[in-house]
Amino acid sequence: MDAQGALDSFLGRLTTVLSNEAQLLSGVRSDVEFIKDEMESMNSLILQLTDAQHRDHLVRSWMKQVVGLTRDCEGNVELYVHYVVGSQPDGGGGLLGYLRGAVRFVRTVTVRHRIATRIQELKVRARDVGDRRQRYGVTVPESAPPGTDSTDFDVEPSGNEEDRRLRRAVLIDSAEQPPLEDVEVVRKGIETLLMWMAGQQPASDAAAATTARDDDGEPQVKVFSIIGRDLADEVAKVVFQLNSEDSSFGCKALVDVSYVGNARSTLAKILEEIAGVQPDQQDERLSKQGEHSSETLSVNEEEEQLAIKLQRHLKGKRFLIAIKQVHRVQHEWKRILGVLLQAAVGCHPGSAIILTTPYHQVALSSSPYKIIDATSQGVLNFYIVNAGKLVAVLKYLEHDNDDRMKTIGSIFDKLHNRQSVFAMKLFLHLLYVNPKRRQDELKMFSNSISDCTRLNKSIEQKMVMLCYNELPSKYRSCLLYLTIYPKDHIIRTTSLARRWIAEGLTPTTSTNDENESAANGAEHYLEVLFAGGFVSPVEISAAGDIKSFRVHHEVHKFISRSARDVNFVDANLPQDLAHHLSIHNRIELQKNNSYGDSKDIVASLPSLAASPQWQLLKVMDLDGCRGLEKHHLKKICKILLLKYLSLRNTDVTELPKQIKELQCLETLDIRQTGVRVLAKKPIVLPLLKHLLSGDMVSTTSGSSKSEESIATVSMPLCIQRMKNMEILSHVKVTDSGSQLCGIAQLLKLRKFGVALHGKDAKLHDLFQHIEKLDTCLCSLSIQVDQTAADENNDAGSVETFTPPKFIKSLNIKGLTTGLPQLIKELHQLVKLTLAETYLKEDDLRILGKLGALRCLRLLHKSYTQSELTIKNDEFQRLNYLLVEGNNITKISFVNGAAPKLEWIVWSSGRFDALFGIDHLSMLKKLKVNNECIMLHN
Repeated sequence: MDAQGALDSFLGRLTTVLSNEAQLLSGVRSDVEFIKDEMESMNSLILQLTDAQHRDHLVRSWMKQVVGLTRDCEGNVELYVHYVVGSQPDGGGGLLGYLRGAVRFVRTVTVRHRIATRIQELKVRARDVGDRRQRYGVTVPESAPPGTDSTDFDVEPSGNEEDRRLRRAVLIDSAEQPPLEDVEVVRKGIETLLMWMAGQQPASDAAAATTARDDDGEPQVKVFSIIGRDLADEVAKVVFQLNSEDSSFGCKALVDVSYVGNARSTLAKILEEIAGVQPDQQDERLSKQGEHSSETLSVNEEEEQLAIKLQRHLKGKRFLIAIKQVHRVQHEWKRILGVLLQAAVGCHPGSAIILTTPYHQVALSSSPYKIIDATSQGVLNFYIVNAGKLVAVLKYLEHDNDDRMKTIGSIFDKLHNRQSVFAMKLFLHLLYVNPKRRQDELKMFSNSISDCTRLNKSIEQKMVMLCYNELPSKYRSCLLYLTIYPKDHIIRTTSLARRWIAEGLTPTTSTNDENESAANGAEHYLEVLFAGGFVSPVEISAAGDIKSFRVHHEVHKFISRSARDVNFVDANLPQDLAHHLSIHNRIELQKNNSYGDSKDIVASLPSLAASPQWQLLKVMDLDGCRGLEKHHLKKICKILLLKYLSLRNTDVTELPKQIKELQCLETLDIRQTGVRVLAKKPIVLPLLKHLLSGDMVSTTSGSSKSEESIATVSMPLCIQRMKNMEILSHVKVTDSGSQLCGIAQLLKLRKFGVALHGKDAKLHDLFQHIEKLDTCLCSLSIQVDQTAADENNDAGSVETFTPPKFIKSLNIKGLTTGLPQLIKELHQLVKLTLAETYLKEDDLRILGKLGALRCLRLLHKSYTQSELTIKNDEFQRLNYLLVEGNNITKISFVNGAAPKLEWIVWSSGRFDALFGIDHLSMLKKLKVNNECIMLHN
């Protein structure tokens, strides 16, 4: 299985070597040809062994030998290619080129001879491995029956693109924490409400539209909403009873308005409870007053009289009013709440109104910042409902669909009885991968679960195995790769994808856009692992992309055993060290290691560098490591085949000049470091694809307020010669005329981040130079400091050039002039992030017309007005809105605005109002100051 992945990668590399470089040394060519033929024969056998149902110890041992041989061959052939042609000087024609070639030939004779000798040894070893199979009779076991193991083909879900998007949304929603059982819902609701009532929350949370305030602005009464029916009522009842013994509450009332009529009747019932009058007497008196008032008083006048009476009882007191089951007639409830808040003026601070309602919109309009979800769904019902969604979205109804859903429900019930939420989650992923499962397949799953129960075996491991069996074999190497990370380690998806590419685990196609295909291929592989249930998202972007994830401990346990079974992971190093290096490093710590803690990668670098396998490493990930010094970096620069180097979040402040020796480097990550110059002299890293840099630092201006700005590396010299560059983010530009001229020659650049500093950094020059990137550049980030902003205040010069029309993501900070006109023609813009742009209301109207915009992030000082109003027909495709900063205190949505909005994230020190939520029919999540409210539409 994973031996096959290793062979596929190596055979592709051998073909290139034979056609281009191997002929340079005729003695090596025949050896390489023999190794290639032998490996192709082994690959055919490995393919059959992969599909085998059972493999004995002899077969497994031979497969391990093949993997080990493959890794050794691959590393030495790569090293040979590097020394023969990998570092040939540019412009090799003429006498000068001939002399350079001659010098290089003489200089590399010794090392080439050593590599040629090693390849001859590998030839003998390859022959021995082939003979050993014959000698010990390694045969192909019986293949697994259809339907019980994976294939080499992806299972493409049925339905159109919209169906697939909806089905994936179900999977993303189920990736969130599953609902609690009823008892836990009530317990957590009570604890949360008591904590809020005691004032144990951020002070900023106390500011909301639905609070009565005293003259100093302090809240006198707070409104808390509980969404749900029976469970919500139970929470309110228990909290009310617990506080009934609290003598600090001078007035208390518990009213169930599901049995009460209009607003006047509800207020009268509350007055009855507050006043402490006997119910029979109060009902009779109210009935008589009602008959009389109906003839002489209007509804508003009656409510005003009730407000006056309530205020008379509440004034100077601390009160608690709990109102159960508020109905959906919102205008009635708004009148009730308005009267109560009016009557609360003059009451003692710390008073509270608790309401329960089954309707999210009622809760949002009452207390948008403090809502408790006490809906009774339960884990079992949650997964059964989501399973039904996965099947229903495909819009096909087979004749046995009802029977299939019953079987699916019974399987979830069995898993629920085993108290395994993780197993239920995995079964949901099995349904996602193939929702058209036949009844006999479902019964097979059901019988397997019953067998586990009967034999007292791990149901979690059984479900992981079922998922693994359905994973196409070409993805298994990427899954097993995750075993190098410690348990519960948070893995960044983009970093992992680049590591996969560097290790050769994801294929690159020979298309016109090979680099983009590699990046997309790695992302696709991760998506397949998510669909199969093998990774658990930690952070999900607004677009639904997984930004980071964990591997569940049951999955980690299973794949670790599988990786050892096929010799996929080297066991020479402790896991604390192994995840920093290539997975097939074959490096061992020296037995007399005197460099410090064997679990400290920095302390162990000298010992590791002494290994002959050191220069064959492809990955070095030192993210978060401390204590790196210059001599450590010099040793790393001797890793000639290194493709991925991450120094992110380290204390490195300067790169050694030997960095130029890393001619195979594809990714250099120096974010969150003190590195400000790539190299003092011009260097060329011809294969570099990703240069990632930048660190947010706090600066203090004349006021005491601290603001963040980006400190990053200067634009590299000779950037125009790094033709393979795909991501260049962020780089500092102080002279746009000279430093940006090479950007136009980077015709593979997909993402560009630039920080303009000083009076000679012109936005005009930036747009002029990136005009030629119109077909490749899709993400642009621009940060302008104050000096550069003053120089770019000429709106006319900004409008002369616009970003490439294919821009899909745009991030702008510090540009205060001409921004709306700059981006109004970007009809493919999907994501827009703004900070310190000081937009006005008219500017917002222009942004609202961007037809493709799905994500809008308004950060600090991006908008000048205190009220953000989204009008009718604006932001028609917007899914995600983030508002951050203290100046925006009110957000309003007019009917017809942002009809597809699903997420709202609002972070502010003050809230005045949030209007129009009831117009957002697609809204699923509202997050205010880190308090997340799940909305079930």
